[in-house]
This record gives sequence, C-alpha cells and structure tokens, in this order.
Amino acid sequence: MLDWDDLRYFLAVARHGNLSAAARALKVTQPTVGRRIDAFERRLGAKLFQRSPSGFALSAAGETVLGHAERMEQGALAAERAASGRDAGLRGHLRVTASEWLAVRVLGPLLVPFLARHPAISVDLIADARWLSLPRREADIALRPAAFEHQEVFQREVARIGFGLYASEAYLAERGLPDWDRQCEGHALVTMNDEPPAIADLSWLRAVAAKARVAARTNGRETQAAMGAVGVGLVCLPRTLGDATAGLRLLSPPSPPPERALWLGVHRDTRGVPRVKALVAFVIDALGPLRGALRPGARPRETR
Repeated sequence: MLDWDDLRYFLAVARHGNLSAAARALKVTQPTVGRRIDAFERRLGAKLFQRSPSGFALSAAGETVLGHAERMEQGALAAERAASGRDAGLRGHLRVTASEWLAVRVLGPLLVPFLARHPAISVDLIADARWLSLPRREADIALRPAAFEHQEVFQREVARIGFGLYASEAYLAERGLPDWDRQCEGHALVTMNDEPPAIADLSWLRAVAAKARVAARTNGRETQAAMGAVGVGLVCLPRTLGDATAGLRLLSPPSPPPERALWLGVHRDTRGVPRVKALVAFVIDALGPLRGALRPGARPRETR
C-alpha cells in the first residue's frame, strides 16, 4: 500500500520541478527530499522523474502516479478540513495570505485589534506574490485582486482598488512630464511581471505608454514603488500605496488606470470553523471604512 507521506514528497517535487523548492514547501531539507524520492522509486520499481540540470520532469510512470496521488491528497485534505478546528472555538492557528503591499499596507494593520480581541488565535500572515492554494491548505484565508477559480472556494468581493500613474520629482525634473499624444516616447517604465497572472495595468500601460521602454520588472508592488521613488521610471500603483510613498507624484494620464476588485476567499469546508468565520467577518467589516482610501475618486491636476 502506498504511504501518504511518500506521495506528499512526490507531489511537491512534481509541482515545483526541483528539490530545493519542494523542500521549502515541505519545510524540510533538500537532501531529505532527494532521499525520500529515491526510496519511493526503489519501492515502486519505477523511475517517477527524469532528472536534468534544469530540474525534475515527470516520467511516463510519474504521470500515471500523479493522478492517483492528487486524488488521495484531495481526500486527505477534505477529511482534515472537515475535522479541523470545529470544536476549538475562538482559538487556534490561521494562515492568511495576500500580496506584499496588501499585507503591509492593509491587512497587517487591520489584524491588530482582531488579535487583541482574540488572544487565543494566532495568525501567520504570508506576504507572497504567488497565489497560494486554498484547496491544498496552503492558506486558510486569501485576499487577492482577482476572482478565485476553484468551485470549492467561497468568495466575496470586499473592496475595489483604484490605481494611479506616478513618477518621482527627480525623474520628472530630468525627463519632463510624459507626452500622452506621443505615447510617452522617451520615458521609462517600472512594471509588474506576469506572475501572478492578470495584472490589469500591464495592458493599460501598453496602450497609454506604448513608446516608453520597460526599464525594470518586479513581482511585487512595494519594490515597484521603491524603484519609482528613486527615479527609475513611471510606475502604475494602487493609490493606497502610491499616495503613501514619499517622493512619488501622481500624474494625470488621458485615461484612468483600471480598477481591480479585491476578493476574499475561504474554502467552503472551513468556512464554518469558528476562528475562520470570526476573522472573515472582521476583515469584511474592517475594510468598510477603508474603501474610500482604496478607491479615491479625485484625479490630479498637472502643471508643466
């Protein structure tokens, strides 16, 4: 009979493609992952991965095992979600994930009164550019600027996020205000990369600043804001972040950047767990007074 622990290691390597990333996900050492995979292959009498300098790719046997392992994982996680925390009341541990700027500027400060009110609850606030999986229990609650795709996730739009285009005063002193009619020719951009997907401002920037060159890309808004503030280039940022970043000036492009809906997601199996239910209700309520700051309506007036 297959050992579920072996399958956990197998799934981690299959999903991450290398031993080091799998080890980080499993919170073990890289040699431990390698030994477990080697031992698992010996017990099965089959090679599950093709090794190469670029990483681990599933073999034909590995592809066959993958489907069975994922079904076993779904069953194990469903049992864990069904039993986890329902009798614990308002105590226990929660993993909450959001992108870095949301964690730093919005969610982190919101949690202060919640944790004071519920001292028996502890929270891991995971600021990660990756979208952690609720079905795989990588997190209990997630905030992200895009709807969740899994049917087993209960989700709710909790706010809308306004964006603005910014530049530092030093950058503008050197290059001047962008010429929108010339699609920002002669200017530089600091953009997000495509991870996570569906970065709405990328397509907008391609329209209003088609002739600007991309000087730098980053996977986090905080880094993007910092690079804009030191004059690397124009940056499109959430207004909450851009307005609070010293040295940045809000510009007035011919069309406003697209807004993003902010979604809160929780797995349906854990939605009724008291500590999860309490934090979800608290976050939804606490975001109410912040909606004006997240989506300011006033547009700036430019002067040349």
